[in-house]
Amino acid sequence: MAWPAGQPYLSCELAAGELLSAYSATQAGEIVALCFVKDSSNMRDQPWATVVGQPAASVALMSACLADYPSVPDGGELSGCTIPRAAHESLRTFLDLRQISWAHNGQGAPWDWWWTDTSPTPTPLFAKVQWLDVSQEGVASQIKELLNLASPTHWAGPENPLATRWAGIVDSSGTVVSCAAETMRIAGKPHLASVATHPDHRGQGLALAVTGWLTQQLLTEFPIVTLGMHADNDAARTVYNKLGYHCDYSWFSSGFASMPASSL
Repeated sequence: MAWPAGQPYLSCELAAGELLSAYSATQAGEIVALCFVKDSSNMRDQPWATVVGQPAASVALMSACLADYPSVPDGGELSGCTIPRAAHESLRTFLDLRQISWAHNGQGAPWDWWWTDTSPTPTPLFAKVQWLDVSQEGVASQIKELLNLASPTHWAGPENPLATRWAGIVDSSGTVVSCAAETMRIAGKPHLASVATHPDHRGQGLALAVTGWLTQQLLTEFPIVTLGMHADNDAARTVYNKLGYHCDYSWFSSGFASMPASSL
């Protein structure tokens, strides 16, 4: 899996002991894409395949992967896969021929994975951001209410053990109106999640301030910060671009219909 240097997704998302198998595609003697299968973890309850690299290699790599996991059509072994978004249609056609239902009838979602190793330039609103102590009375419930209203598809709430720290902005009445979480699935690899701003407070730059401030704080402790977002979230895309995040990976993820698909 040492391919090549400068692949932050591999170094930030693949922990020691998770790798079940891996497959490579080469061109002119150079590796241009990988497919790897991760064991079940606290994010997914069954193994999952991911393709990184040239989209055109996705079908061949998944074919090699499925040769080692032949029970997929019968509901065994793999729960789904993540591939470069450009290969979405070609892989679905290939899997249809294998009688494996994938990415049909609203299954799955396109999403992007971002990273940065550069602290963002502060804005005046950075001064309003603070750490939120979810152990204090009412703070966790306020965050839950905000997330349920402003980001109902979030995966990391205050009760999630992966959500290790929270930052946010509190209004004059003491109510949390914008928040973001540091999650830590792999030690030393912080991943931002649950970025949300109350609808009544949008358009003021609060999400930019909270995300930027939290990124700034984390980069004083760690060499890289990552995050993921649904591909249709143009407002979030604008924020992350302004903060200097790099979107090097555009994915499509879906579970196989015979297996329960985990949410992003």
